Amino acid sequence: MSKISNIALVGLTVAGLALAGCSPQNQNDSTESKADATTSAAEKSSSAAAEDLTFEDAVVRANEDKDMTAIFGTLVNHSNADVTITGFSTSLNAKVNQMHETVDGKMQEMSSPLVVKAGESHELAPGGDHFMLMKMDNQIAPGESLNLKVELEGGEELDLGEIQTRSMPAGDEDYGDMAGHGMEGQDH
Repeated sequence: MSKISNIALVGLTVAGLALAGCSPQNQNDSTESKADATTSAAEKSSSAAAEDLTFEDAVVRANEDKDMTAIFGTLVNHSNADVTITGFSTSLNAKVNQMHETVDGKMQEMSSPLVVKAGESHELAPGGDHFMLMKMDNQIAPGESLNLKVELEGGEELDLGEIQTRSMPAGDEDYGDMAGHGMEGQDH
């Protein structure tokens, strides 16, 4: 084979490989790789968000003989931006989930979202702010657990993990007349 034939053969081989690289099969692979990269970036974003907000010393009050309970602990914001919590859900699937605050010694539903300032913490405690589960079909006994997710401003949901239940005395909450909350005459 002549030198020109070898150069032509190499040229055709390179051209064939270049055309093969543009085939629909390889374009799908490229699209899938881009989708995987996007999914991976989204997963990293969620896990970064999960690391940015943690729930330390979290506990659920056992609700023997009651159709409600509360979640306490310390929300810690490890990020450089405020975290705004607009709601929450649990694996107990209570009919009513509310974020509560205590104002002038009386418990009430929060009138605005819960903000955990950048680099700071926010305590949820008996007699203070807390997550309230009401109108529950199931009891949760000491030693059992539930999974907690918080809803963030912008619609993102963040899994804060599993929280253990224990028996706790009632806090210093005054529920007053909780008309409209399904809690009339009940202790917390």
